[in-house]
Amino acid sequence: DAQTQQDILDAEKAENTEEEMAQTMANRAALSEEAKLKQRKREVKCAINFRKRIEPFMNDEMTPEQFQESCREEAEQIAKTSFGATFLTTIGFALEVEADEYIGFATSFLGLEGHAARFKKKSNQMSTSVKIASAGIKAMSAGRKVYKEVETAQEAMMKAKEASGEGTAGAGGAAPGADAGAGEGAMPEMDAAQAALAQQKLEESLPAILDLAWAVNCRDISRTLKHVCKKLFNDAQLDIEGRHKRSKAIQILGSVFYNIGQQHGGDSPNLEDVDHMKARAEVAVMTTMAKAQGQEVDEKETEEMIQRAKTMAAEQKLAQKQSSGNLQGDGTPGPSS
Repeated sequence: DAQTQQDILDAEKAENTEEEMAQTMANRAALSEEAKLKQRKREVKCAINFRKRIEPFMNDEMTPEQFQESCREEAEQIAKTSFGATFLTTIGFALEVEADEYIGFATSFLGLEGHAARFKKKSNQMSTSVKIASAGIKAMSAGRKVYKEVETAQEAMMKAKEASGEGTAGAGGAAPGADAGAGEGAMPEMDAAQAALAQQKLEESLPAILDLAWAVNCRDISRTLKHVCKKLFNDAQLDIEGRHKRSKAIQILGSVFYNIGQQHGGDSPNLEDVDHMKARAEVAVMTTMAKAQGQEVDEKETEEMIQRAKTMAAEQKLAQKQSSGNLQGDGTPGPSS
């Protein structure tokens, strides 16, 4: 009887485990399908926006030169925004290589130019994958280093606190209250110093983390624009000539974006600008809260808030440096008389 009961319990346990696994797999599948649906909607929205952008060229309202000039003006405006040059370079390369591939296969002898563009695209994809792997290793190494340094500093400060407490407890003299007050006053200063050290170390590791995030972002942009261009170039509503003209417009747009981005140094983001990223993060939180309360915040207002946050951060740093310099000057012993 005992063995039978045990077998029944084991069977029920196994059945519950199988049900939990099935539920977990179903949840993952649902999340995956939801993510795929969001990505498809994103691609369709991008394709519609690109189609509207090149519409004057498609309707012969602009000559190729006029359209190119309008693309240049737009790119110059984008380059003035935060990380605009970097996005121009990445988006421009993806658009241009996709258009080159389509036009090359459609018009060149044996599709040789299309094969060349495809090889260029594959090489860029391999380079991006290598960057992601390298950035991941750097980010992991930086994270471990920060954790170890902060942990070591915490241990040193804890020992200093214990030593300060023991010194206060064993101190004699006519004014024990003064010693106790000094010991208690040192505690908050140590906590503040510990928090400042942790923040400093995290900021030092931020470039490596941002490097990884940007490498992943580049791959996402390239993959998305690949599907967007496929929708644009294989639109059943257009004949062959219309598709070729559309691909030419995308080629011009991509080429101008890429060249303007290169001129503004957009090969890679300025990952050392930690203050800028902190400002963007702070503004992102503020705008999210504002939108949750029903307030409308456009891109221009967001950029102005970021600039104000950067200015305030720079002023605070300058004030801290001046304060530190004044303290050192006051504490320096003067010449002996």
